[in-house]
Amino acid sequence: MTRAALSRPVATALADGIITAGATVFDFGCGRGGDVERLDHLGFAATGWDPVHRPQVARAPADIVNLGYVVNVIEDPLERRAALAEAWSLSKRVLVVAGRTIGEDRAPAGIAHGDGLLTARRTFQKLFTHTELGDWITDVLGVRPYAAAPGVFYVFRDDEDALSFLRSRVAVYRPRVRIDPHDEFDAHRHVIQPLLDFMTQHGRSPRAKELTDQQYEDLRGAVGGVARAVRIIRSVTDESFWEEVTVHRRNELLVMLALGRFRGVNLRSDPTTRLDVRQLFGSEDAAHGEAHRLLLASSDPSIRYVNALASSVGRLSGTSLYVHTSALAQIPPVLRVLDGCARLLAGASVGVNIVRLSFVKAEVEYRVYDDFDRHAHPELLSSSTVAIGDLDVRWVRFSDPRTRPVLHRKEEFIGPDYPRRPLFAALSRAEERRGLYDDPGAIRTAGEWAATLRSRRLKISGHRLGVATD
Repeated sequence: MTRAALSRPVATALADGIITAGATVFDFGCGRGGDVERLDHLGFAATGWDPVHRPQVARAPADIVNLGYVVNVIEDPLERRAALAEAWSLSKRVLVVAGRTIGEDRAPAGIAHGDGLLTARRTFQKLFTHTELGDWITDVLGVRPYAAAPGVFYVFRDDEDALSFLRSRVAVYRPRVRIDPHDEFDAHRHVIQPLLDFMTQHGRSPRAKELTDQQYEDLRGAVGGVARAVRIIRSVTDESFWEEVTVHRRNELLVMLALGRFRGVNLRSDPTTRLDVRQLFGSEDAAHGEAHRLLLASSDPSIRYVNALASSVGRLSGTSLYVHTSALAQIPPVLRVLDGCARLLAGASVGVNIVRLSFVKAEVEYRVYDDFDRHAHPELLSSSTVAIGDLDVRWVRFSDPRTRPVLHRKEEFIGPDYPRRPLFAALSRAEERRGLYDDPGAIRTAGEWAATLRSRRLKISGHRLGVATD
């Protein structure tokens, strides 16, 4: 089998920052070596072994080991377990495991054979459910993996790497800071900026060793030290800005602690998080207690409904709140925990841009629309729905362009500071004036939308509505 692009597990690991510059990568069961070659072209130190195509390559330890779609094709269950165990033994930091799963629209059909099936090509395939694959990894390795995407898991050696991945699953929002004119700040902005960034991220001043030695020296030489620099920053910014920073950082910490409790991860080993918690909550016990209550609240439909109604971003429709991924950090913490739990259970597919959070069911849907920014009315290409209570993941791919659902009123899904929001809103107003939204049921799919535009002799160029000339 050959691929024109990186495989899904390798592309996901790159997107998640698992494969980083300077790290070594070993592809266990690499086939013809397509991922190895592409990683090499991208500047990564990658090698791969395959029993058929590259048997001469030594199976050597590496920072990241990829076991991509290998466990599906091994017919003997004991040999399958041995392959996973060997790949784990070669991994210094992270093992990436991917398997084909039941429910994927491209999953092969075949006749029952052993614990799998024989395809039309007479090749063996063992298909897992997403949850079954994660449980099997845990059983074989004695380590619970983290879901990266449907059918893709990470197994971490180091707790710090696991914590870093957990933190990456918490959406972050930073309020925009407005700096008042100030001679001393302007003269030393390049030196003060790292301190301002730290304070904006953590909602507090740094403690010893939280900045680099060079940054401390630069601040001491420029303005006399950290304390003086903090006073300068406070003098050029509004107190309301820091109140907003505190609210958002408190929410981030609560969501992170709630997800840590859901996943069974002890975040008390992270010194920076502990300092933030003490500063913003008074004590770690108080923060953990509040996070526990938040986790319980996320499982209550009535509380989810109230929070969906109160959300300052997103479109409320039917039984769900729909929101663009860029605005996830601005929805209420209860719904952020719901999203975080779904991501920890099943991950999220690459390219997701719209998230549907149900307040009736403990369910989150991740939708992939075609180029949200470029297309005035993006078409829905695929979606995956995570049913948290049932530990189930369902996939849908919309292959027929005529019947793909299309997105209208894009500005309703994004935050107020989204750069192209005015452009999106202007188009929606123009379409509304033309009566294009009078019958929403008649414009749900790409085919219906195109027919409606033709019947009105209208066309859309970029994000502008005009009259069709032919």
